Amino acid sequence: MNSQLYAEGKQKLDDLLSEIRSYRYLYIYSAGNRAKEIVQMRKIGFLDIPLPSGFLVTEMKGNRECIDNPVQIDGIPVCVPEEYDEAADLDEAVVFVTAMEHYHHDIWQNLAGSRFQHVCYLTDVMERILAADCMKYYFEQCGLPFTMTDMMETDIKIIPRSPTPVSVMTYMVKSAKDEKLSEEQAPRDWVTPLQAGASAAGEKVLEVTDADGDNISDRNAYYNEMTGLYWVWKNTDWDVTGICHYRRQFESNIVLQPVLDGEADVVLPVPALVYPDLRGYYSNWGEDEYYRIMLEVIKEQHPDYYDTAVWCAGHLIFFPNNIFLAKKAVLDDYCQFAFGVIEEIEKRAAACACKKQTRCWQSEHITTIYFMKHIRNYRIVFSNLIRFW
Repeated sequence: MNSQLYAEGKQKLDDLLSEIRSYRYLYIYSAGNRAKEIVQMRKIGFLDIPLPSGFLVTEMKGNRECIDNPVQIDGIPVCVPEEYDEAADLDEAVVFVTAMEHYHHDIWQNLAGSRFQHVCYLTDVMERILAADCMKYYFEQCGLPFTMTDMMETDIKIIPRSPTPVSVMTYMVKSAKDEKLSEEQAPRDWVTPLQAGASAAGEKVLEVTDADGDNISDRNAYYNEMTGLYWVWKNTDWDVTGICHYRRQFESNIVLQPVLDGEADVVLPVPALVYPDLRGYYSNWGEDEYYRIMLEVIKEQHPDYYDTAVWCAGHLIFFPNNIFLAKKAVLDDYCQFAFGVIEEIEKRAAACACKKQTRCWQSEHITTIYFMKHIRNYRIVFSNLIRFW
């Protein structure tokens, strides 16, 4: 976002939170990650808003990207708006819509026939500002360093200030099954599309695929974007490299500035604040037995990472999507760690009766553990992601 968009977003966010605090009752529209993130922001003392009286959803069945909605969050009920038709004092209540902006129109239509009259919408820009400010606050609470790229910069001409040239390329992972986006993405000369899962796709949709050279493309069904990262690790030699998704990329090329200037070893997305903690967050999507096996493998293979893994399991920090840019030496070390752990989990979990598909989300937790282990000795810079539809 540019400086004007940031300033406007920050002012609107401050005004929105002030308005919410003026009401007696608060209902949050969403029962997904953003709603839970708001709950956590309040619990850690960052967000001063009323305790929610309820969470609203369009229907209890989840959308295509998630499991069904929970019946409660932190003991607070999750319901469709119609269930509150007989509730008293709704004229003193405000609905805080925290769902992604993509869904706001549908939510507006759903609320139009309800008794809820006061509604505030959290835009995607506001959410990115709020999340970054909160994560800085939480890192400081935990005694951890937190450095971010300038949120007020949009795509600009990057002028390296380091006398040593640095080659940079990030690979945008996409599969043959991915839906066509309705939004146009401006081309970037530091982003190369990479087809993941190409060996089993039956068609080649991109020039560069993870089935060429040294690869594990045939494991894509359970490794997801990690087969693309493996290909990058084994078949490229950039000074700084990494991956993004066709739907999720760094918001601005400002991410390049610190690595080109030699001032950062890694650029990561702004972490997510998960609920109820990292292990509980995984259990909501996957199988707790797999998490237990992961901790067991790390304890045996990398005992110096084990304390960090246990700390992460009980805290709220999560690095999503395996998206990052890193120096070659960091990428090498990370990949040796991550793929070694993943492969051993695969061996030990082979006879497990749990759903194999849910293991595909474990790599993000391994990524989180790795970079939290190095949070003090790597020069890590955080930057916003943007999602495309």
